[in-house]
Amino acid sequence: MGVDGAQLLSLRRAASERLHGGQMTHHAGFTRGARIGISAAALLLMATLDGCAVNSEMTNLWHDTSLSPGSIHNVFVVAIRKDPVRRRAWEDAFVKELTARGVTATSSFRLYADAPPDTDQVIEAVRKNGYDAVLVSTRLPDQETSRQIEGAVRREQMTSQDYYGNFHSYWVTVHDPAYTETDRIIQVQTDIWSTGGDGGHLVWSATLRTLESMSRSTVAKTVAKDIMPVMEKQGLVAKQDK
Repeated sequence: MGVDGAQLLSLRRAASERLHGGQMTHHAGFTRGARIGISAAALLLMATLDGCAVNSEMTNLWHDTSLSPGSIHNVFVVAIRKDPVRRRAWEDAFVKELTARGVTATSSFRLYADAPPDTDQVIEAVRKNGYDAVLVSTRLPDQETSRQIEGAVRREQMTSQDYYGNFHSYWVTVHDPAYTETDRIIQVQTDIWSTGGDGGHLVWSATLRTLESMSRSTVAKTVAKDIMPVMEKQGLVAKQDK
């Protein structure tokens, strides 16, 4: 994917501004332990060596350090989305990637087709099917970032043809006005709850911040390339077999 000079300049300016992580939400019916939000060091829009741009980052990373690696085997996947198509796209993407890593996973729409299950329905599904974890994907409110691009004065060479057909070159001064660039940042939070012990408790959480539009193909790529590698790195799931 090529990036011309003007785009690269814009990307580098954008990369200089650290994005701020959003606050995590609370899901009723589960007891949340103490957490410390740790923002990832990755920045949006950093130009890579092959000329492409990375336009996503994982922030607010947290996990329960007492959780044994690979202790999650049977996961109930719930995507909180009003649009049923988007809900199924997110749930299927997680199920596909978890299955590829040796984890049994079930999309909630297969049990509750009309709407995402509420807390009581999740508890019912856990008791009935023996899920040892529940993955909850939540779309957080979008954010906007704006930055002022300073104006510039530059010299530009022009060429004209006279009456006799001769070409003449000359220089003119061009004023580029200042302007404001605004980006819409999509935020998706992923929480994983363990169902063992006295009740459900949070064991892993992270927030994806991206400039990507969330089409069905983008959702699958986002889960595979952005979210799952972080879960692997923190030992929540095994690495995918190549």
